[in-house]
Amino acid sequence: MTSDQLDEVDRHLLNLLQENARHRAIDLAEEIGVSDNTIHNRMERLEEDGLITGYTTAVDYDLTGLRLFFHFTCTARISNRSTVAKEALALPQVVEVTELMTGHENIHIKAVGAEDENITAVAEELDDLALEINDENLIRAERKHPLDYVEVMKLVDEAE
Repeated sequence: MTSDQLDEVDRHLLNLLQENARHRAIDLAEEIGVSDNTIHNRMERLEEDGLITGYTTAVDYDLTGLRLFFHFTCTARISNRSTVAKEALALPQVVEVTELMTGHENIHIKAVGAEDENITAVAEELDDLALEINDENLIRAERKHPLDYVEVMKLVDEAE
């Protein structure tokens, strides 16, 4: 499925699901102005076509006692990058790994811990992998929001 095959209902549905994947179909249907059966069918199609790849829960790590959130900037050989990224993600304290298409500083890793020693332990485990830690930073705050697919596609359409 391509973006050209998505209509306003699909786009609105994707927006709402990004905001809260636990919406009930009947609430989504009411918000979008279609039947709940339409919502079920659209979600099933979007899942089958691979546009919806899963449903996740956002956790406030600070409230769970994991008050330290670190960002590691690392470099791995390009030939090892994917393997090293998977190995890093397998570490229990690592919550996110991003691979960049660069030769230097091509892996970014986010990890959580309750105490300084936890993050030192992660750094030591990362140091055992086939990568070099270029920088490590304590994250003060991180802000995210879901993509407004309807608005972005309007901009794309206008650009064409």
